[in-house]
Amino acid sequence: MNILQKILGTIFPPYKFSVKRKEQKILFNAIINALPEDFSKDVSLIKTQTKNSTFFDFGKWDLFPEFQYVVMFYKNETYYKFKKRGNNFKISGLRIFSKLTNKFEEIEILIQDNLVSGLKIQNSHYHLNEFKLSSIDNTSFSISHFEFPPNDIDYFYDNLDNQLKEKLNYNELFDIDYNGRTFYVIYDLEDGNYIAVDKNHSVYSLVHDARPAIQKMNTTFLQILNEIETNQFNINDHLESRYRT
Repeated sequence: MNILQKILGTIFPPYKFSVKRKEQKILFNAIINALPEDFSKDVSLIKTQTKNSTFFDFGKWDLFPEFQYVVMFYKNETYYKFKKRGNNFKISGLRIFSKLTNKFEEIEILIQDNLVSGLKIQNSHYHLNEFKLSSIDNTSFSISHFEFPPNDIDYFYDNLDNQLKEKLNYNELFDIDYNGRTFYVIYDLEDGNYIAVDKNHSVYSLVHDARPAIQKMNTTFLQILNEIETNQFNINDHLESRYRT
């Protein structure tokens, strides 16, 4: 960051946030770049993953308050390429020199479903000017398993029978909340439109420009998966019918 950017950041709050975010990105990338790539395949994939995504911010993480939640933006193909259910671990043994404490401070990184999710730097406010980026030590680097509590998607997927599981890719499942109801997306219609099911496995069409935006379909969970699997489900025909109603 140059001096002019810092001065503007003190005058204009939105610009101040932009400067802070850029500085946090520099800090985050320096830590990721310090990971010893030849240590394991997991580490190599983490480094490749972050190079093909965009750091956005650090945020409060209620689940693990001692960590900063790492907000990343992924392109769909990048997200699905790297996400892997159950590949959860903690990276430890990194240290970065702090100008505040005048000593090396411990760094930990949490990886959830093969994606960078949390960062902890001891005795830190996560400001770039606290650290000497050229002094990151990885000589005591280690990886250990880390147990995350189950989330809604885990509960949903784990309670399905095997016939349904075989036709779904867990890594492409996600949930949407609408008017107090949760829908589990099972098929992407593109442009923010989806085929989804509720907790009772009723099938719905979610098309934001149609009226109604959410419409129950006259099919079963297994039937729609079979149609998708055998290419009998046509996205264009479905969307045209939705826009007509």
